[in-house]
Amino acid sequence: MRGNISYEDKIILSLDHPILDTRMVAIKLVGDKSIKKAVPKLTELASKSSDPLELIAICRALKQIGSSDALDSIEKIKQKNNKIVNRYIDEIMS
Repeated sequence: MRGNISYEDKIILSLDHPILDTRMVAIKLVGDKSIKKAVPKLTELASKSSDPLELIAICRALKQIGSSDALDSIEKIKQKNNKIVNRYIDEIMS
């Protein structure tokens, strides 16, 4: 079954990995490849995370994707009121 899954879908599945370092690589790949269908998963991941580095990586990936949904998700992340993350968001959105 897994043999029929696309490379992009495998990257998206990696966003659920329990090890942060693995998720961080997947988040970077999603952004680098601008995988638009990963936006809902990134948004879900951001809603569960309190790790500033992970949230910044998610924001970076969402900004690279650049769709309206991705940019809306960045605004939702900003509502978490993390000073470090919000400073980064202000920089990338200006």
